[in-house]
This record gives sequence, structure tokens and C-alpha cells, in this order.
Amino acid sequence: MKRALLSIAAFAAGVLGYGWWQAHTQGDVWLQVKDHAGRTPRQLWADVIEARVVMRDAAGQVLAEAALEAPQGLPRWTGPAGAAVDCQAAQAGPAWQACWQRQARWMAQWAPRAHSARVTLGHCIVEPVPVTSKLYTDWWFWWVPLPHVGGTPITHFAISLHVDSARCAAVSPAP
Repeated sequence: MKRALLSIAAFAAGVLGYGWWQAHTQGDVWLQVKDHAGRTPRQLWADVIEARVVMRDAAGQVLAEAALEAPQGLPRWTGPAGAAVDCQAAQAGPAWQACWQRQARWMAQWAPRAHSARVTLGHCIVEPVPVTSKLYTDWWFWWVPLPHVGGTPITHFAISLHVDSARCAAVSPAP
């Protein structure tokens, strides 16, 4: 009986450990640049849909670059020295899956270290812009056999950058 319980516990620990490892080696980044110019009592900021962003660590080293493109403001990512890690151009199927795996591993490496950014909005360059980051992980649910819950675990990073394009300055996020 003890052996069976130990086997079940070891299996459960292995499953959860695998999920934890997967979640910490794969990530995605939701990047938002929020412009506080024209702030009103009803609208604290407008979402920027066209900008260039350079993410840096605490030592000032470049971690990643992104170009937000209209009409949705979705980022096209490049790594240091222009290494392409953007999968928008990849074809569906194995090529897209391989690209996504590379991108997810790369994002999990740099996103936790993001400290500040340079944001270029047309003629305005704002630097340094502090990174406001939230981390979402659900690694303990990865094994649940439901389409809306299960799947490969991944850590989600929500990164917000707050600027005022009228003053060309970084601003603190609204409380």
C-alpha cells in the first residue's frame, strides 16, 4: 500500500514538475504602450498602435525590440542585433510551430528581466520608460484534458509602458 501511494505521489510530482518547467521555459509577452496625452476624467490614456520599443534590463542592455503596427498595434519582435523572432510571416503547420517554440523560449528568457524601455512615437523619443509588468502563469492546470484549460503551460507577461506624447515624457501609471 505504501509503495502504491509513493508511486502515485511521485507520478503526481513528476507531472506537476514537468508543467512548472514548461511554464518557466516558455512565455509570451502582451506589450501595451499607453499615451496619457489628452487625459480626461473619462479616459486615462489611449492605446498606442504605432511605435518602436526597445526593452532594456536594469544594466541598460538591450533585451528585445518591437515595432507596434497599425491597425491593432500588434508587435513585430526582433532580438538583439536584429535577430528575427517574429512569427507573423511563418506559414501554418510545422514552420509556424517551430517559430513559435523559438519565440516562446526567447520571450521567457528576457521578459522577467525587462526593467525599462525606449519608446519612439513619430518625432518623440521617450527614455527611460519604466516597465510595468504583470505575470500570469497557470502551470498547475496544463494536464487538465479540457480544451479551454489544458495544453502546453506558458507564462504570460503583460508589459505596459506609460508615456505622454505631448510632453515627450514617461509618466506613472494611473493608480
